Amino acid sequence: MSLPLKDFRLGITETIDIMLDAEATAFGTDKAAIAREVLKEWAKKKAHAYKVMAKRFAANGMQPELFGGDMEDDGMSRKGSK
Repeated sequence: MSLPLKDFRLGITETIDIMLDAEATAFGTDKAAIAREVLKEWAKKKAHAYKVMAKRFAANGMQPELFGGDMEDDGMSRKGSK
């Protein structure tokens, strides 16, 4: 059973469109599937990099939040702050 998908629209260059189309044709799938796979791999790399960074901060007695990662920067408010 696959997870439900979210709709996401994104403007891309003609070059990217051609590359996605070629990849989809070559492997018998569609452009959206190729784009999802690319974004999935990107997200995995970002998550891994964050874990490495967090371990290095911890090894130096620092917290990742102190390096510009405040929740308010993401449009979210922290509990208890007003």
